[in-house]
Amino acid sequence: MESYLAQAFALWGSPDFQAWLSPLRTLGSISAMFWMLARLANLLVAALRRVLFEEISTLLSILYYLVLSSVYAAMIFNTAVQGQWHPSLLWREVCGFGFMYVMLGVTFTDRRTRKLKPHTPVAFLFGVCAYLFLARAPSFARYPALLEFHRVLELFASGGWGYLMTALTALVMLWSLFYMTVSGLAFGLSPLLYRLRIIKALPVRFDFSKPGSRAAAPSLARSWFLLTLLVGGAGLLAFLWPKVRAAGEAAAPALQSRAQSPEAAAAAGKLGRVLPAVSFAAVSALPRGGAIADLAVPVFQGLLSAPGEADRWLAAAALDRLDPGFRISEGELFRSATVAALSCSWKRWPFRVLMVSLPGDEPEKTRTYWIADDRGVHFTGVGPGELSEVAGSTVCAVAAYGSGSGSLLLGFTEAPQTLGGAVQLWLSAYDPEHREVIAAARAGSNASGDFALSSARSGVIWTDAPVSSAAAGCLRDCGKILGVQVLSLATESLAEYRGAMVEDGAIKIVPLPDRTYERSGLKQNYKSLPAFEQAFHFDPVAGFLNRWYRLARLADGQTCVSVALDPALPGLEEAAAWACGR
Repeated sequence: MESYLAQAFALWGSPDFQAWLSPLRTLGSISAMFWMLARLANLLVAALRRVLFEEISTLLSILYYLVLSSVYAAMIFNTAVQGQWHPSLLWREVCGFGFMYVMLGVTFTDRRTRKLKPHTPVAFLFGVCAYLFLARAPSFARYPALLEFHRVLELFASGGWGYLMTALTALVMLWSLFYMTVSGLAFGLSPLLYRLRIIKALPVRFDFSKPGSRAAAPSLARSWFLLTLLVGGAGLLAFLWPKVRAAGEAAAPALQSRAQSPEAAAAAGKLGRVLPAVSFAAVSALPRGGAIADLAVPVFQGLLSAPGEADRWLAAAALDRLDPGFRISEGELFRSATVAALSCSWKRWPFRVLMVSLPGDEPEKTRTYWIADDRGVHFTGVGPGELSEVAGSTVCAVAAYGSGSGSLLLGFTEAPQTLGGAVQLWLSAYDPEHREVIAAARAGSNASGDFALSSARSGVIWTDAPVSSAAAGCLRDCGKILGVQVLSLATESLAEYRGAMVEDGAIKIVPLPDRTYERSGLKQNYKSLPAFEQAFHFDPVAGFLNRWYRLARLADGQTCVSVALDPALPGLEEAAAWACGR
């Protein structure tokens, strides 16, 4: 019994279960409030009928139901989407639609007649259409007023009232489904039960919605069909139950091992989905002020006293961004950990870059970076991951580049996440005069890992190159281009130059098409920058959309280039697609 309780507590405290429970709790709270508001509307309509004309009270009730169903659809949609794109987005939207459809039916249906209540069919249809419209145009669900209202509902759902509302929603929904299922089965099996003399009279249903309708009673064939389905379902469940139980027992240790400390689980439960996640990856996305920061600060202050080192470091990283008055020394934060440090000095302001591995991780593979100065320790927003610092100069052991407003950019690299992937470049902005980390961002990738970092007037410039294609090259007999024999054909990647600067409290990354054009070696093929941008499809925000090209050397000494939409496809393009030059 104790082992089952331990597994249950481990499952409850696991991040995966809490992540699944948080939107469910929000859904339950929103649905319960919607159900209560609909009941309140019925009382309001009854009161209005006594003091107003029936036409006016009916119009007001219809408008109220329309607004209520549309706002409910928007809240359910925001909960299902969770504010971000993910491969499971379509399934979450479908599940949110099913949840909303059931709750609209439960709320607007009269249990005695099993029909929609008066004045509610239009609102039911309007709520369904509103959800489908938001699924097609999700930007309309991101209006500040709707997001703020949804945030308030999340705060309400994260407390004890949220659990109470969720329980109320579950009871209402389960009771409605149970009542409909049991009454339907009893009505369908009634002829068989009557033949077996278990019941004394057949139930009869009347439909008064149509004039001249007659009473309806089920047939004996329908009873036998339902009985066959019930017996078959029970047999299938009995056959599969040992396999389901074995799978659950096998998954229990994995769930238990993934559980965080009780303090971290409590913090995640309090924050709910108000913050993206309680993790190092989400620290740089935390707001520096406002209601969300006011809510999160006391939670992280409580997590700062947790016994686990990783939990305390996470709390310190979050508080350093959320609370301007937060101070913590290196010795107070890293009590038992061995901290490697790299010294740096920028415009007479000395500081140190600290490299710390999270507990349980290999020091050579996983590091979390911090900056220590006379104000305390600051999380750079880089980590954890297979990170390494970019070598700097004698003044600063880490690559540091000046930017606007007296701040500087520090460069770090992250190892490829997959076999054969690209190395990632991280940039962290630090203001040595004000002693604070401004922002951090994953700036780009490079197949070789050599970003060729160089300073610019207002920031840093580096090379961003995709992973090379697996398409095989060709030598000698490679066909013809423009009627000339091709001696060699290879697929090359376009190395794009990008720049970064600190602007308005954030790291701004911009593509540099002119420098890319100058350094690409393709000036002989494209005589002007506009022609080069048109061939490789340059976007002012995203940069070059086509990053591969085929390079062909012809027998007459020409070098021809053709932009490759898919570098894995071999073969030659049409003659018009090639740009040739000596």
